[in-house]
Amino acid sequence: MLSNWRRRFVSILLVSLLLASGALAQVAGYNDNFGYNYLYFGSYPQGANGEVAPIIWRVLGVEDNVAYLMSEYLLFAARVHGDQRNYPSFEQSELNGRLNSEFFDAAFTDEDKAAMVLNEELGYVSLPSVDDLRNKAFGFKKNSDYFFVGTPYALNNGLFRYSSKKYSPIWTRTKSTKKHANRSTKVDGAIGFIGVESADLGITPVIWLDLGKVEVVSGAGTLDAPFTLNIIQNE
Repeated sequence: MLSNWRRRFVSILLVSLLLASGALAQVAGYNDNFGYNYLYFGSYPQGANGEVAPIIWRVLGVEDNVAYLMSEYLLFAARVHGDQRNYPSFEQSELNGRLNSEFFDAAFTDEDKAAMVLNEELGYVSLPSVDDLRNKAFGFKKNSDYFFVGTPYALNNGLFRYSSKKYSPIWTRTKSTKKHANRSTKVDGAIGFIGVESADLGITPVIWLDLGKVEVVSGAGTLDAPFTLNIIQNE
């Protein structure tokens, strides 16, 4: 099996050759040999003082030319719902509404939005599910794969970080069997649950992107050099 640095080198080399030859680099989902593709899309406050920067997404998978993307970093901290005694479902939650209004408008331009795909149940923006985090085809194979890191902005605005560690717990969109709770990650990468009023867990959004409406214009698709996309304008 290729070592991590060899996989990264081969990935960068292949994409560089494609771009140099004028061929369109293809956005692809997780691959055991080469790992993830990464790309820039949208922007959001990420610096310690709220400086806005492009959002880096990892490509979990591609199906029917639609890429399923998850933010590489925890962008902010939030509760799922303000009343855990009367928590209906994630789809009806306070956080789902926030993701599809306040965050949606802050992170994406009108051009960006035109390239995004609406999920009929979840909207344009959601959170990963527990099934996503247990899906080996998405690259999640061991507990350390659940060590998600927050941006300086998120850490300065309420995101909890485990003592002496670099990572934080995240919410999923999956409701717990406990009526007041959603599933979440825990210390050392376990998956558990916590009451939906907890406001210091990290938010790593997921979105769906129509690859027929974007084109790669630069980058190697790695975490160090994510793809930069151009939105294809309708004539």
